[in-house]
Amino acid sequence: MGFMNLRRLQYFLAVVDHGTVTGAADKLHMAQPALSRQIKTLERELKLELFEPQGSRLALTAAGRALVPAARRLVVEALDFENAATLLRTGKVERLTVAATSASLRTFLAPFIATTTPEDPQLVARETSHFDMTESLRQGCDFAVSPQAPDGSLRHVPLGRVPVRAYVPRDHEWARDGVRQLPLSAFAGVPAILTSHHSVSRFLLDDALSRHDVTFSGVTECDDGQSIMALAVAGHGVGFTTERPLYGAHPILVLDEDADGAHPLGLSLHVAWLPGHYAETVIEELALRIREFLQAEGTTLSE
Repeated sequence: MGFMNLRRLQYFLAVVDHGTVTGAADKLHMAQPALSRQIKTLERELKLELFEPQGSRLALTAAGRALVPAARRLVVEALDFENAATLLRTGKVERLTVAATSASLRTFLAPFIATTTPEDPQLVARETSHFDMTESLRQGCDFAVSPQAPDGSLRHVPLGRVPVRAYVPRDHEWARDGVRQLPLSAFAGVPAILTSHHSVSRFLLDDALSRHDVTFSGVTECDDGQSIMALAVAGHGVGFTTERPLYGAHPILVLDEDADGAHPLGLSLHVAWLPGHYAETVIEELALRIREFLQAEGTTLSE
């Protein structure tokens, strides 16, 4: 496939992602008529109709939908090829895109990036949900920081376990008594502020609650860990999140009791990437540095 055809595939995907030629043209910094001509040229080359009007937006035809995954793979593979050639020519990986949740980005990934130097690859973060990490790798991210154990198709480095903490205000009796950890059963009957089911930590907490037959008096859902702490500090309930303390919130480790004793409830973090990635040696080295950074900062639990 020639260079212009590859570029047309990028244009096609831009329209797919934005839903309109106008939105895609703005993102691509090109004129709308020029983008429309490129899409029409691609349709003529493929002898397929890719879009059909649907109100003010463009909807993919059945043929267009079928081609999207292959188009994404081709664009990613072409970019990987160019990057691999650059690495061979210069001996340096210039840039890597990392997928991570907003909490991971804010809590430790951005602080880690601040410790890198111009000799390191430029790490560009892409916010991704917990459940889309593998797909993000197939759509162009070089590696992902995932709170789920990667499947067997991926290479990965474990980073450690991040604890789920309960947060109460400073005038709460637990804070006044200096309580630093409590069994999950101690939270029975309290009003709780939790992440929604878009979060792996919520599934982890719900599983533990079910196993120990613990229920809260009420649940408020909030998808931002910092807001959860703010609501807890304001006295609206006990907040549960994996983020580090802010706003004077008092942190309490949540203990999950089983036959082997009591262990802090926590989720495992991993750096994952596709096998055969052109920069996998560099990614693995970065993963080990991130693990050391997390341990030094006290973000992960001591095993």
